[in-house]
Amino acid sequence: MSTPTSTDQHDVRVNDREQLIYLLTEAAEIEHGLMCAYLYALWSLRQSLDEAVTPAQLEAIGRWRKEIRSVAMEEMAHLATVNNLLMSIGSPPHFRRQNFPVPAGYHPASVVVRLAPLTRDTLAHFVYLERPEGMEMAQARGFESPADYRRRPYATRLTPTAEDFDTVGHLYRGIQQGFETLSGRLGETALFAGSPDAQLGRDIMDLPGLVAVTDLRSAIQAIEVIIEQGEGGRRDAEESHFARFVAMAAEYDAFLRDDPAFMPHRSIVSDPLMFAPIGDMPGTYIDAPATARVLDLANASYGLMLRLLASGSGIAQGSTAGRRAEIDSAVSLMHVVHALSVLLTTLPAGAAPTPCAGMNFHLPRSSLALPQREAGTALLAERANEIALALEALAASQPGLDPALAATLRTVAAALLEPAASR
Repeated sequence: MSTPTSTDQHDVRVNDREQLIYLLTEAAEIEHGLMCAYLYALWSLRQSLDEAVTPAQLEAIGRWRKEIRSVAMEEMAHLATVNNLLMSIGSPPHFRRQNFPVPAGYHPASVVVRLAPLTRDTLAHFVYLERPEGMEMAQARGFESPADYRRRPYATRLTPTAEDFDTVGHLYRGIQQGFETLSGRLGETALFAGSPDAQLGRDIMDLPGLVAVTDLRSAIQAIEVIIEQGEGGRRDAEESHFARFVAMAAEYDAFLRDDPAFMPHRSIVSDPLMFAPIGDMPGTYIDAPATARVLDLANASYGLMLRLLASGSGIAQGSTAGRRAEIDSAVSLMHVVHALSVLLTTLPAGAAPTPCAGMNFHLPRSSLALPQREAGTALLAERANEIALALEALAASQPGLDPALAATLRTVAAALLEPAASR
């Protein structure tokens, strides 16, 4: 564990199962939010020499794209692993999160999660978010918390309560302490009351580092994997997210020294909004009509993807074949979301040609309301066909929109209905 510095090193306390579930749901939302932030930066990157970059710069940008994609995939594995931790103690999985931009107070002041292109400041922010526990570091410029606040409760309460933590590793240290404390107090059998069949294993979701959780040993292993891969890791491992972003920042700086005008990202907005903001709410409203339609399709596809992930998780949801069909369908939708999100970075956000737009991962309040199990696959397939129909209609008039994306949605709908028919 890192040697404490002047950063806040208080213990995150867990006194009961409800508080442990609360902390795990916040961990799930942070992993989810970081995954979205990394993907947004990845999609912003320039892709050809026609975009005012040199061959050497484009080669580096290509490597950065692969690195960020790898980190984002590990964030997805972390999200799945946190849900395994939740389900191991009897909770349902948690795929919800706040819409962007996340309001102040929802996470600690040290955890600011925003959508921005890969500027040098954005990369500094990624380094800050992934810093090892106990490391002093200033917030990146432009990513400062709008207010200085503490979420630490003044007394132990039965009602689950927000805790402050300086880094994500600090949060996981508290979660691990909670598992150890409650395992000793309740006994492992009582604590790990969830069905082992509900776990997301490699037979259901093939993600690197995914850990199924059924007891204290596997719970600690799962937490250690998340921490060491880079969520404010306890050690500065060479392959941690922190180390990889630091190396990327050093290369970015070298390009800036040679060419102060170096800009690896497209001219896109930060904090895009699907709906007009109210008052002084931060963000940029995407109101160019054709762009707004593409953003709508991207968000609808993303919403269905999350619903499929949630449906394929949780308490033993039917046969392994059915769950795998839902998870595989979610993976197929990730490719649709990727294609639409890259297209958005080429389309105007408003009346002017630039800046361009970006995906904002909007989640309506009903997005994860799962259908009844008997009707589930039919309703999910129905939604896939609705999105396919809208894609086909827009592809006829929107340059750059691949009509093959609609075929992917049709394939998803058919794959969802096939296991249901065989049961």
